[in-house]
Amino acid sequence: MNEKKPLSVLETGKMDIEKRYTVEIEEFGKRLRALRERQQLSQLDLELKSGINRTEISRIENGQKNIEFFTIVKLATALDTTLSQLFAVV
Repeated sequence: MNEKKPLSVLETGKMDIEKRYTVEIEEFGKRLRALRERQQLSQLDLELKSGINRTEISRIENGQKNIEFFTIVKLATALDTTLSQLFAVV
């Protein structure tokens, strides 16, 4: 018989961190989209300004993409904004 073992405190904590991180990625995507749209830029416009593929921008905005720091810097530069503004709550 395969009985399920209760999760350890470490496993439960890891799940909480992953859940919170997922929410943060989704919120970052929403902020990115809001800044892009405020500047009346399409995803293609942002691709041309940042060098980041439009498909990747779409995945970031939809919270489906884990983002590298250098990508965040490129996006902030392309949107002529600071990192703190990009991370600010909308």
